[in-house]
Amino acid sequence: MTIRGRALLGAGVVTALVGMVLGLHDLTRVGALLVVLPLLAVLLTRREVSVRAQRRVLPQRVAVDQHCEVTVAVHNPGRRPTPLLRAEEELAYALGDRPHLLIPPLEGGRTRSLTYRLRSHLRGHHRIGPLSLRLTDSFGLASRSVSLPGESTLVVLPRVLPLSGVRGARASGGGQTSTSSRVALHGEDDVGVREFRHGDDLRRVHWPSTARTGQTMVRQDEQPSRRRALVLLDDRRGSHAGAGSGGSFEWAVTAAASVIIRLLADHFEVHLSLASEVSGVLATVEDADHALDVLAAVQPAASTTPRGMVEALEEFRSHGGGLVITLLGALDDEVADLCTASASHGLAMVLDRGGFTSGTAHDGPAEATARRLREHGWSAVVVHPGAALQRTWADLTLDPSTAAR
Repeated sequence: MTIRGRALLGAGVVTALVGMVLGLHDLTRVGALLVVLPLLAVLLTRREVSVRAQRRVLPQRVAVDQHCEVTVAVHNPGRRPTPLLRAEEELAYALGDRPHLLIPPLEGGRTRSLTYRLRSHLRGHHRIGPLSLRLTDSFGLASRSVSLPGESTLVVLPRVLPLSGVRGARASGGGQTSTSSRVALHGEDDVGVREFRHGDDLRRVHWPSTARTGQTMVRQDEQPSRRRALVLLDDRRGSHAGAGSGGSFEWAVTAAASVIIRLLADHFEVHLSLASEVSGVLATVEDADHALDVLAAVQPAASTTPRGMVEALEEFRSHGGGLVITLLGALDDEVADLCTASASHGLAMVLDRGGFTSGTAHDGPAEATARRLREHGWSAVVVHPGAALQRTWADLTLDPSTAAR
């Protein structure tokens, strides 16, 4: 019952009592009528409304600040017409204010489609729905909310900024070499021959090598050398500060997405790892869409241990190594030494957490971490609030001796 309905009900009770006390039967009847009206409105709003809703989001994947259109199709599967319905879409906080929709009466079997637009300033997997219907009587004396099942998800991808190519990376930096060099050194019989692995086609078994070595060997087609790269994102909550798009975490996610897209364009085999993951298994980035979908869902983790970071570097090294690019918070000297021991060369963007907290550049633990990494042969720069990613990346990919700022 609405405020108006409760007020009318109270007025009716008072009027009826006054009429009874004074013996005014007409006044008593008026009071009774005022009591009955809100109760009747409650009964009308309690009637079952068999309405179904389906939602379509186009496109389902958008970049930050891009629009999408949401179409809600409301269907009346019953025979009786529906009353005028007021609807409200429940949205994730990042998508802004909830849209209010007015659904005119629907005859039995009819469908009405309503469209509205959404835009998000924050990346992530954002929930849309369910649709809530508000049933009211003609006088606004009673109302009831009905939630229709069904939700959709809008994937808002991180920003991707254009970056220059990686300068100075070796073609064999991924621990892989082309087979053409082995042709010249060992002859054609040894070209592309390796040990049998689970899943290999038995038709590719190289029998002469198998007989000579006593182990099942298979042919490996000649392949050009392919560089490997590891992008390591420190997603520990304690390494970051600031909220929203101006915080250090969103800056790091944007940087990771931009770097991965740049590496894929340069034909790197890219692996992505998070500091909070301690599985010891490196996930290979399949393509740009896969990378952006993964990064769209990344959120700061409660983990405080750097174990996942160190294990990722060790795992990458054990499989041949390659180019290492890290986006880190400030590290203890011991942890920094473990990282440099696992990778003798790397590129590091160290986030100035203190600066993002105060809003101004702050020399402190981040600078100490960058200095420690540079002492062990890494190229490292400190990221202060408001730093431009393109400029930071350009400084980082210079010779390590010139990237000391």
